[in-house]
Amino acid sequence: MTIRLVDKGWAREVAEAVAEGAGAIRLISPFIKTGALRRFLYPKPKSLQVITRFNLRDFAEGVSDIAALRMLLDAGASVRGVKNLHSKLYLFGSKRAIVTSANLTEAALSRNQEFGFVSQDVELIATCGRYFDDLWSRGGVDLTLELLDRWDQVVTRHRASGGRH
Repeated sequence: MTIRLVDKGWAREVAEAVAEGAGAIRLISPFIKTGALRRFLYPKPKSLQVITRFNLRDFAEGVSDIAALRMLLDAGASVRGVKNLHSKLYLFGSKRAIVTSANLTEAALSRNQEFGFVSQDVELIATCGRYFDDLWSRGGVDLTLELLDRWDQVVTRHRASGGRH
C-alpha cells in the first residue's frame, strides 16, 4: 500500500490531483469556501459529488459559504448534507485519495497546520469510496437552488438584524 504523509502544501496536492484529470471528483468537507472550491472546478470535472454539512450558523458566521454551494450547483454538482460531519476526504476518480484534516477553505489548503495522507493505492481508494457512498446514502436528497435561496434569505435577515457574522 502506497501512502504519502503530508503536513503542508495541500493546495499543491489538490492542484496535482485535479490536473491529473480524474474525471469524477467526490469531496467531503464540513466547511466549504468559494476560493478553495475554484481549485476543483477548473478544468470542469466530468462529475462532482459533494458532502458537507448544512448548518445555517456556519453560513452566518462565515466559516462556510452559501455562495460556494451555489457555485457547486451552477457547475452541475450534486450536493448533500450530513449532520455532525467532521471528516475531510477528497477522491479523484480511482486515481487518488486525499484524507486530511483540511477543510475546503483557502486557510486550510494554504496556511493552516493540517495533516493527512495522499494515496494512489487502488484498494485504499476503493475503501474511501465505500465510506463516501455510505455517507452519501445517509445525506438524503440533493440540495436544490430553491432551498439554497431560502437559506440565503434567512442568513441575510440574521446578519441584517445584528446577528453575528
